[in-house]
Amino acid sequence: MTLDVRALWIVSALCASGLGGLVLIVRKSYPDYLARELSVWGAAYLTLGLGFAVFFAQPWVGPLVFRVIGPTLVVLGISLSYHAITEIKRQPSLTFWLIGPPLLVFAECAVFTVAKSNTTIELFIFNTVNLVLLVRISMTLMSREGDNEPFIDTLAGFSYAALASLVFFGIIDFLVNRDFRARFDYNAPHTVLISIAAIVAEGILFSLFLLVVGARLNRDLRVQALHDPLTGLYNRRAFEEIAFHEVSGAARSGKSLSLLMCDIDHFKQINDQYGHGVGDSVLKTAAERLTASLRDEDFLCRWGGEEFCALLPRATRQQAEEVAARALRAFDEAEMRIAGRPIKVTLSIGVVTRSGEAMDLPALVELADAALYRAKQSGRNAIAHAAS
Repeated sequence: MTLDVRALWIVSALCASGLGGLVLIVRKSYPDYLARELSVWGAAYLTLGLGFAVFFAQPWVGPLVFRVIGPTLVVLGISLSYHAITEIKRQPSLTFWLIGPPLLVFAECAVFTVAKSNTTIELFIFNTVNLVLLVRISMTLMSREGDNEPFIDTLAGFSYAALASLVFFGIIDFLVNRDFRARFDYNAPHTVLISIAAIVAEGILFSLFLLVVGARLNRDLRVQALHDPLTGLYNRRAFEEIAFHEVSGAARSGKSLSLLMCDIDHFKQINDQYGHGVGDSVLKTAAERLTASLRDEDFLCRWGGEEFCALLPRATRQQAEEVAARALRAFDEAEMRIAGRPIKVTLSIGVVTRSGEAMDLPALVELADAALYRAKQSGRNAIAHAAS
């Protein structure tokens, strides 16, 4: 008893269409930036399902639809999958890889169906195009994202590589046997094997892609919990946790530690004169200039409103003075251009340095605040040091 491949095609059609519809439903519970990728992924599965449905309907749709439209839909579904994965990996996606492979398959299927009928050569090219797409998807998933190489991405990449291997062995079978007869036996063992693998892969890759998306969502939620949404700096809660460990370590080791409390001068006037939109732009530009003024090992947070707090581990008073002076120059020497208009923004900084003594963050902040107040009182655009 042999397995009719058409039974596998209808199972693939039902599975892919159902999973695609499910993706389009669950995407509504994700943020917009992830819902877009899920929409493309859902469309990819629906397209795959439609392609397999065309294969199953072979006796009723005729050779032109079966041999041209069906393969084109399957390749388009894989191209859409590749597009969704490049988006989720934040990699550039060339339009060619979305429309090129389907157009190529459509053209070659039309030629070997209408002009010169040869199903075997048609399937050989079809599988080769699929192989290239599957390899690209696998490589994209296994590529690093900065310092991150998520395990779930790698696992999904290996799954695509396994599916690509089956397609590859099917292509090798064509080449080794050199059997390019005009008619092809769709119930051939390797065709049935690839069809079964496609059904299994649909379920596995569906689950893995949702895990990939879920990993992004969890990572982004962690970032949002630790960072100020406007400036991208640490928020106060995250900064306090970092500072607790740094201050405790400095107290135990006896090493010096400095803290800078920075405040934008006359920020209320900027808001009143130019509006809160410009005020937000000033805060973001200020965050960039302060970040550029700090050392690599320093930590900066938006303390609140127009105040920023910087922690300088192992920084002596002289090093803290250099950092503060650098920040002051960054503001004093160059006007900010917001929406094409120049705006003069200056900064006042309070500095505190402690070494070899018990200390805690609230005490350091209080001392830096007092120094900042003196900088404001002295005319602003100035640096003041806490009492020793």
